[in-house]
Amino acid sequence: MKADTVNALSNAALFGSLLLIPLFAEELGASPSQIGVIVAAYALSNFISSYIFGRLADVHGRRIFLIAGLILSSAACAVQYLAVDTLTLLATRIMLGFAAGIFPAALMAYAYEHRSNMTKFMAWGSAGWGIGTLVAGITATWFTIREPFLFTAVLMALNIPIAMKMRFRKERKMSVPFFPIALIKKNFEVYGPVLVRHTGACAIWVMFPMFIREMDGAEGALFFWVGVMYAINSFSQFIFMRYLRYKSSVLIPWGMVASAATFLLFIVCHDIWTLMATQVVLALSWALIYVGSVNFVMAHNEEHATATGFLNSVFQISSILGALAGGFIIDATGDLLAPMWLASGMAVAGLLLYYPLRKHRLAKNGTTAAS
Repeated sequence: MKADTVNALSNAALFGSLLLIPLFAEELGASPSQIGVIVAAYALSNFISSYIFGRLADVHGRRIFLIAGLILSSAACAVQYLAVDTLTLLATRIMLGFAAGIFPAALMAYAYEHRSNMTKFMAWGSAGWGIGTLVAGITATWFTIREPFLFTAVLMALNIPIAMKMRFRKERKMSVPFFPIALIKKNFEVYGPVLVRHTGACAIWVMFPMFIREMDGAEGALFFWVGVMYAINSFSQFIFMRYLRYKSSVLIPWGMVASAATFLLFIVCHDIWTLMATQVVLALSWALIYVGSVNFVMAHNEEHATATGFLNSVFQISSILGALAGGFIIDATGDLLAPMWLASGMAVAGLLLYYPLRKHRLAKNGTTAAS
């Protein structure tokens, strides 16, 4: 299906572009806290864009936002190549964050409304992530750290003719308030716990390439190993997501448990090979949470683009808070392991938050059925 292809290629472009940002920023002279700000700025602009255009895709239709978002994202990926210092890198990441928030909700709503298998759709997104990060790592190893930005711009541009051929015949335009408080409350059972868990996780990712650099066996081919680690994670997600057929009430809690365990496992890793093994467990934890979350908001809301757009905004709020927390914690402690302890605790907190929120929703709806 065309939606699967666009999902795969766009994820390849965005994650391939993201992969080496911490190392590129460090090369341009950024401190850990400044790297956190750069990562958070991307997430903030993506949060704003996802929120605005998720709603607009329900109000005005999906097609225009899908195509416009892909065009602008391709251009923004390429502009990153021109960054010469931390300030220009910050500016280009803000541009890409905003552009990349325009189209995902429209794409996901299209896939759901055209009876696409959503687990398959999400799995192809992870496969694209793996391809993008792996090739970006190899490209940076063979050339320089800048060339992957041009590669990702081409990947994103390949989506444009595909999107132009997609038929939007089943969409239904709706009236959605600018700030849908009722929708947020309705889905807070998912939004809240995911926000907590993902904030802890993003405290790790902001400096994860530097963590990989400390592993035995990473010497001499850091860019390659960074690409390999992210690729193992994403390709494992691709496998897991295709077979997750359980209810959200099962997937999300187990995802929280697996996340807490994975973040603790990072602490005992000392070489490339043990870190590889943790990426498979990490992939399972995220697959459980992501599939469970998307399935919930799709099944419980008619405003598919708005609900999924806000879910993406939740991910970006987590990225903002996590990136800032991770950067400043490492600056303060000098310890790359500190964010792992934080993330594990926040995954447990997310689990503890999930059950009372779910119980409250079921009691309010007058049912005890699993969802």
